[in-house]
Amino acid sequence: MTEWLIFAGVMLLGAMLPGANTAIILRNTLQGSRRTGFITALGLATALAIHVVLSVIGLAALIERTPILYEAIRWLGSAYLIYLGVVYLATRSSGENDDPEKSSGNPFIAGMMVSLFNPKILIMFVAIFSHIMAEVNSIGMQVLYCVTPVLVELSWLSMIILMLTRPAIQVWLKKVRSRIERVIGGGLVLLGIKLGLG
Repeated sequence: MTEWLIFAGVMLLGAMLPGANTAIILRNTLQGSRRTGFITALGLATALAIHVVLSVIGLAALIERTPILYEAIRWLGSAYLIYLGVVYLATRSSGENDDPEKSSGNPFIAGMMVSLFNPKILIMFVAIFSHIMAEVNSIGMQVLYCVTPVLVELSWLSMIILMLTRPAIQVWLKKVRSRIERVIGGGLVLLGIKLGLG
């Protein structure tokens, strides 16, 4: 059980690192609503579950050993992050009557795509699960290890969403929303360029 606690701690630290996942949660929650934020979080968690399954069945290792496939995923991920960043930079909030669905597109798909096309997450899971599954014999523990990253990610993102949608914080955020939008958009473009450059 100690090993699992260490694993859960590593997953939590990974979830807490600022990156594209945090950026899209911030943007969709601020631009949309608490509901939009949670739908985005479900998309991110679904992609994480797909990464776990791919790692367990060995497809992730195949992708890692196939440079062309890895590069294709990397470039798709880079292009998608840059696209999102440009869209967010071009978006101008017109006030409280913005339609969350129009401004954020489909938040579930947006969240899922951001995480799914990040090959670094896939490779990280290959490295982790290749060791875990070799050492854990109990089916119950294997299932626990598989669901832990998804639950940790969902829990952390939910905390961010709940904090952002508190009334006192919302009052302040409304004043600086357009600036936050530009920072998030620029951050996503930079993350996309960084991913593209390897």
